[in-house]
Amino acid sequence: MMKGVNLGNWLVLEKWMSPTLFSGTDAEDETSLCLQLDDATKRERYKAHRDTWITDRDFVYLASKGIEFVRLPVPYFVFGDHALFIGCIDFVDAAFGWAAQHDIGILLDLHTVPESQNGFDNGGLCGVCKFHRNPSHVRVALDVLEQLTIRYRDNPHLWGIEVLNEPISPELWDLLDVPNRYPAADKVQAEGSEAVPTEFLKRFYRDAYAAIRAHSEDVRIVFHDGFRIREWTSFLSEPDFRNFVVDTHMYVMMAGPRLDLAGYLEYVDTTFGD
Repeated sequence: MMKGVNLGNWLVLEKWMSPTLFSGTDAEDETSLCLQLDDATKRERYKAHRDTWITDRDFVYLASKGIEFVRLPVPYFVFGDHALFIGCIDFVDAAFGWAAQHDIGILLDLHTVPESQNGFDNGGLCGVCKFHRNPSHVRVALDVLEQLTIRYRDNPHLWGIEVLNEPISPELWDLLDVPNRYPAADKVQAEGSEAVPTEFLKRFYRDAYAAIRAHSEDVRIVFHDGFRIREWTSFLSEPDFRNFVVDTHMYVMMAGPRLDLAGYLEYVDTTFGD
């Protein structure tokens, strides 16, 4: 067993963690925030936040507690090639420098994609889930994964690359009533939003795997279960998949009575535990 933590709200903003970043706006997600701030204010606010939210001192502290790796959420605009947003690849580089000093691994997690994969605030665009409906959006995600692989594949402190955070399942989309729980700022843009279909997700995971493997045979690849853990047994048993991890997020405090936690944990243990 390894000990790790998630470095949230540093390079992917979540309002509930730092409401002051959103002051002077009515934005509930990062896309809306960037639309509402003028360029000078945006750059000043982002720099102040990124310079201080996570620093070398955090890695010193984590190492002192025996943390072996961190999960670092990054946005699809990490390389600074999307005009609305401010890139952050220099901060990713800094994290790898600190990780090297304190012998900590880094799991790079692609946390957001254009028009979102879940409609959550942590997906960068509330109430919108249309990533899977636009091939150009998919290409953006695959390009980012390739670039991250090329940049860090030889770094001994790269623990792995997670190809997509929390693509939402049809069951959870309905259970959470995402359009009402996370209302979209742009109702027109939200039209046609829906859960990410399993067949699309399987295609995307195959393509993401191939995109990374085209540049490295050694990088550990992490797949989120998309809140549908039972879908992956035969899929991930395919002989082409190797050196991978399945990531599952159990929000017990939010799941309510429909979550059969004991059965779920038994399934995870018997299917993926060994």
